Amino acid sequence: MKNISIFCGAHEGKNPEYAKAAKSVAELIAKKGINVVFGGGNVGLMKVISDTALDNGVEVLGISLKSLHALELANPRLNNIVVSETLLNRKDEFMSRSDAFIVLPGGVGSLDELAEIMASNQLGIINKPVGILNTEGYYDHLLEWFNKAVNEGFISSENLKELLVSDSPEELVELITTHKKPSDDSWTERLGL
Repeated sequence: MKNISIFCGAHEGKNPEYAKAAKSVAELIAKKGINVVFGGGNVGLMKVISDTALDNGVEVLGISLKSLHALELANPRLNNIVVSETLLNRKDEFMSRSDAFIVLPGGVGSLDELAEIMASNQLGIINKPVGILNTEGYYDHLLEWFNKAVNEGFISSENLKELLVSDSPEELVELITTHKKPSDDSWTERLGL
């Protein structure tokens, strides 16, 4: 595993535990010698992630969106930044340049990125680990919805099992870096087809 994408907020949120956990995730990834891919912004949890990874000696790639690039201002410490024209292109960049994905607290953008990765895994477009760091129960309601979707027959339990979840940065990074994905041709079985 060479690169892990971290999806997170352009704000730090009201709870200081979010930034603390983000810093911990970036430190743990860097200690494993894994590079970080992130949204490119010099704000919020994105800034925490990129600064921490850079401070710990790994490469950091920012993947920004043209319309946001000027507003969020890329971290000036970055040597590598990709500016995408559209959200679809941006998500394609994340998927092609990353071996795994971690979602930290964030807003609609982070949720969109999570859904894109999960759907791409589910459909066999990619076959890469994805996990949620559920800091302070931030994603409890989303996880309840996932379970309801399984109970109602809209998501297979096999697909939901592929979503790695923990409230511990140490545990989640370990789960992500050691997870064995199913064979590429098993996606139809995971859909329940």
